[in-house]
Amino acid sequence: MKQKNDIKKLLLLAAIMLVCVCASAQTQQGYVKTKGRMVKGKLVPGQGLKGAMVSVQGRTAVLVNSDNGAFSFPISEPQFRLDSVRKKGYQLVDMDACPKTYKRSGNPLYIVMETPEQQLQDKLNAEKKIRRNLQKQLQDKEDEIEALKEENKITLEEYQKSLQQLYAEQESNEQLIADMAKRYSELDYDQLDEFYRQVSYCIENGELVKADSLLNTRGDLSKQVEEQLQKGQAIKAQEEQLGKAKAVHAADQEELARRCYSFYETFAAQHMNDTAAYYLELRAALDTTRIEWQNDAGTFIDDYLADYDKALSYYTRILGISMAQPEINTVNLISSLNNIGYIHAELGDYANASQYYLQAKDMSEAALGHLHPQTANIYLNLGSNCSAMGDYDKALDYTNDAIEIYEKTMDPSDPILASAYNNLGHCYSEKDEIEKALEYYFKSLAIRVKAYGAKHPDVSLSYNNIGYCYLQLLDYPTGLSYLEKSLGISEEVLGSSHPTTTYMYNNIGFLYTRIGENEKGLEYYEKALEARKKVLGEDNDHTAVCYDNIGNVYTKMGEYDKALENNRKALEIRKKTLGEDHPDLGYSYYNIGFAYANQGKYMEALEYYNMAYELLKKGLGEDHSDTQYAKQSIEQIQQKLKEEKQ
Repeated sequence: MKQKNDIKKLLLLAAIMLVCVCASAQTQQGYVKTKGRMVKGKLVPGQGLKGAMVSVQGRTAVLVNSDNGAFSFPISEPQFRLDSVRKKGYQLVDMDACPKTYKRSGNPLYIVMETPEQQLQDKLNAEKKIRRNLQKQLQDKEDEIEALKEENKITLEEYQKSLQQLYAEQESNEQLIADMAKRYSELDYDQLDEFYRQVSYCIENGELVKADSLLNTRGDLSKQVEEQLQKGQAIKAQEEQLGKAKAVHAADQEELARRCYSFYETFAAQHMNDTAAYYLELRAALDTTRIEWQNDAGTFIDDYLADYDKALSYYTRILGISMAQPEINTVNLISSLNNIGYIHAELGDYANASQYYLQAKDMSEAALGHLHPQTANIYLNLGSNCSAMGDYDKALDYTNDAIEIYEKTMDPSDPILASAYNNLGHCYSEKDEIEKALEYYFKSLAIRVKAYGAKHPDVSLSYNNIGYCYLQLLDYPTGLSYLEKSLGISEEVLGSSHPTTTYMYNNIGFLYTRIGENEKGLEYYEKALEARKKVLGEDNDHTAVCYDNIGNVYTKMGEYDKALENNRKALEIRKKTLGEDHPDLGYSYYNIGFAYANQGKYMEALEYYNMAYELLKKGLGEDHSDTQYAKQSIEQIQQKLKEEKQ
């Protein structure tokens, strides 16, 4: 059973300030403040942060002396670079706010800061609300399907298919929760008008029907977007009214875009991903030169729909826009290269992914510096890519570089460090350096418990990885203790059918078979199989793992027909889903050979052991422990055959 590797996609997103350029404005106004909040449906304005220091490239730093947080500085150029904003005890809510290049504007620049403790609490509060709402939606949908079944309005097959689809949709909930919690923990309600304050407040608190109703009071969005596009064409034909028409068009566009985004949030909160993506694409179509809109559409389609070709088209569009004006779009250029690399990695084209990641790395090092967190993000992605290609030494180098930067530039309790430590642990685990793997898995666990509390999916994953390491060290009592902790959290937070929970079932089942409790091991393996078939379907590599595990238990129990039946199922699924040359097929070949060897059918066993050895050697290398184990099994069978001839 493989460990689940917690390598997360790290996007370098660049938020674009929505500004209205005024040609006569030579002084840039701004405010440093805390977030405006909604309490019981009413706005509680943020507070100005007197004493903050604002640094602009090429100018003396500005000290904020006003109680309302106001500051200003003269700007002769149409744009300026904000290097940093600092105030003791506070941090930026949007970490991408600086360093960053802005256009000079007659509108004030808002810099929002909070104490680290308050920002973490805001994020946890938002996550709690979202989790409760999603759980209620899941229960409501389950009840609806059950009612249809009880009333004989759907067949048993339709009932099972509906539940399977419903549970499959839950897989990406954790990413959805993280995205929405980040969005609402960073939201400054002061910068919204009353209508959008109420819409956002409803969405944040799970009042999605009310949010939908409010949004629909503005009319038919699709029709208005179409009308807006027609207005754009009319503007080109009416040169004499161009100035006024453009101003009206821009204002309408911003309102439509905000409404598109609010509709997106409404449907995303209901996990209706196709509809949510539709509204992001609708917004992106309003202005194909707006980088933020293209990036939002591409990222959501990538993460939630896995439509990589469409996502790639958005990222490629951003790359083209950024290359046209690299001097003001450096961060976006780096971001698009990174995202295109990620798409190639998702498609298994690791060589192409490396080329894009390396371009992003070179540009980030030159523009932002080696010690910038965004440069570290690219190092971490490169490490993940090298790990996927089996180059664990290079993966270690990149991951260690990322960790060194994070440790110098970020709070030691930041969860991104936990993911980096976890990835480092995975590299050492793949290299069979289990003690080192444990060291970093424990570091990751400590940060996650502090950041998220004891009951969180990432904490569960850390316990699982630690437990599996102890299993590899043959310390079964300790391994079982951690695996049971992991399972308890995962069942409570994610449910028994969630794919993450099935990893725990498999690992606990494996442990029991290692200590000779085959019946108990079989019980956990069958739990994992049923859950995976329900959520992922029959033809999935994770389902194949379950069949292989069950087959191995039957071999140990001497029920060889059942063993071969399950091992062959695993092999056929892997051939179908992974292709004939994937190293994971080596495990299925080995397991079939193992069943034959236990029956004394040594010629058949030798045939399958040889196929396993060749695939494992090609995929993992000659020195890997699994390859060596297959080689030893071949030698043992050859010895048996010699003895039979004598």
